Amino acid sequence: MNRLPSLALPLALAGALLAACTASEDPPAERVFLGPPWTADERFVYDLLASGREPYGTCVLETDVEFEPGVTRLSRLCSDEPGPHRDDGIATVEAQTLEPISSTRVQTDAEKNRRISFTATYAYPVVKFEANDNGKVRQTERDLPRATEKNPDPAYYDDESMLWLVRGIDLQTGYEGTYRNVSAATGAVFDVRLRVEGEEEVTVPAGTFRTWKVRISTSTITQFAWVERDAPHRIIKARVHGLQDVDYVLSGASAP
Repeated sequence: MNRLPSLALPLALAGALLAACTASEDPPAERVFLGPPWTADERFVYDLLASGREPYGTCVLETDVEFEPGVTRLSRLCSDEPGPHRDDGIATVEAQTLEPISSTRVQTDAEKNRRISFTATYAYPVVKFEANDNGKVRQTERDLPRATEKNPDPAYYDDESMLWLVRGIDLQTGYEGTYRNVSAATGAVFDVRLRVEGEEEVTVPAGTFRTWKVRISTSTITQFAWVERDAPHRIIKARVHGLQDVDYVLSGASAP
């Protein structure tokens, strides 16, 4: 997130979770995603508000349900147009489970002619990372959660799927779950905890909606997502705290 300071684009809900990168095996890595609430391709547009007030960019979230047989592609396309910055992330996942196959995040600064890319390629029991900063390449790999007696079916999800994952959890007041988040941008695998805090009415440029307020946290950072109560449980608003506080607010939808 600090690579493009004038476009501190959220999603990482993980880029902002960097301070808490851990790989603890306690609590277990739960399979928190119950199934996709989307039934067709999607394209939703969000305004980005700095500190919750000042608009400074836009993001488009696209869902390509049948990118390949059994595979869904999730795209987060963000810019500060007419500014020079972009921050785009794409993940391919198993359509029913959201189990990741690969992801790529690309940050560009047209003024400085700079391009940074981060990729994650999943080859269980490891994930392979590559970072390319204008031709300077670094590679590493990390272990993925392994089955144990206490947790025979561990789950992990890619950071770029965050704003889709929370749409498919058990949306009811008091629900709690923990999973492993895999971040190509940081080369880390770490715990994220979810809690559904209750229902809340939210007004954004696209209208007023009844939502579930979901807390997304690590040991040091807390984020929030407001997920539409009714199917297909769109993200209505998301709040990211980090180097810069940023809100996603739904402004509209268009044909994919």
